Amino acid sequence: MDTFLATDGAFSDDGAFHSLETWDAEAVMKLFRERLLARLTLRHAISEDLARKLLTWRHPGFSAHVGEAIPFDDKKAIEDVACYVVRNPLSLKKLVYLDSEKAVLYRSKMNPSLGRNFEAMDPLEWLARMADHIPDAGKHRTHFYGFYASRVRASRRETEASDVPAEPAPAKRRCSPSWARLIMPAAGLCRVARGAACYSLDLVAVRARGRLIRSA
Repeated sequence: MDTFLATDGAFSDDGAFHSLETWDAEAVMKLFRERLLARLTLRHAISEDLARKLLTWRHPGFSAHVGEAIPFDDKKAIEDVACYVVRNPLSLKKLVYLDSEKAVLYRSKMNPSLGRNFEAMDPLEWLARMADHIPDAGKHRTHFYGFYASRVRASRRETEASDVPAEPAPAKRRCSPSWARLIMPAAGLCRVARGAACYSLDLVAVRARGRLIRSA
């Protein structure tokens, strides 16, 4: 089951948001089915003949549920739905380890096909099943599309930053000759150019236990 959060409308090129009055769940289902079968065909996971047959089925095998719209200012509700989308594949409250049986027991709702509301398995088998839910290295489980895609958001930030006038760089303050005379005994005068004191310090300072240790 795929679950996703979508804006209740769309953005135009000028950045204005246009809301939709209604959502057609059947149209969403058909669009998802066509896009998924096209992607599977492109990757040679299924043949084109099989994809055409699946599109002619009376019962498509897909369904879509459009939930209630969440107000944009209800941050708590949006966060709760987002947490549900990326929830764990199982609940630890329903998981029990039977030490005497050396087995893992997982309880859930009654399964009509199995005729029971639990699944018992060997600990190693349970670990193998859990390992199937671990994504490959570098694979993302949460994706952003359209207006919220990473590239689009980065481009939007660059545009907003370019519209802000840059602040002028602060003028560099020239060291006074008196400061130069004070530091001369510690560092050593290397060169004097055009009547202004200009120093090049060959000095490494390391602070250790509150003392400043210098080495030339």
